[in-house]
Amino acid sequence: MRRASRFLVLLLAVFFLLSCVTVNIYFPAAQAQKTAREIVNEVRGVKVAPEKKRESPGSFLWVGVAYAGEKALEVSNATIRALKESIRERYPRLEPYLARGVLGESLDGYLVLKDGGALGLRERAEVRRLMKAENGDREALYKAVAQALGVEESQLPRLRRIFAKEWQRTAPPGTWIEVKPGEWKRK
Repeated sequence: MRRASRFLVLLLAVFFLLSCVTVNIYFPAAQAQKTAREIVNEVRGVKVAPEKKRESPGSFLWVGVAYAGEKALEVSNATIRALKESIRERYPRLEPYLARGVLGESLDGYLVLKDGGALGLRERAEVRRLMKAENGDREALYKAVAQALGVEESQLPRLRRIFAKEWQRTAPPGTWIEVKPGEWKRK
């Protein structure tokens, strides 16, 4: 009897240990950050100083050394390129509304109408049309980048927040920026 109860306890312990499964979802945060920065800089026309090349330890022998991670994997495909182009072409029409504080950059990577009261009906309709097109392209861009990076759909909010920081960083002065949920300030 004692042997049977020990066996049962051991069996339950093994079952308990085997049933504790941890699902670990990989999120390439550094690569997502670099990708977001490159895309946003490109569509907003931000000039970035070229990186200095490091001398490799073997350079005096004219032997090149490859460093892992020196150049991030470029995340691009036809869909991403088309979305970047669409966003880049629209930006000159959005920029004045951002600078005037009509539109704001939210924490989740989308444009928000902040102060449309000073606009006439026709201009307000134009701003809403531009904002809807921009937010649609941004959503498609986030999904395409997530797919290219191998990020699960459940991690899209995290990717949106990474892009949001870049949109906010490159927004023109005067733009409303969401700093905390529901808390806005002018840049």
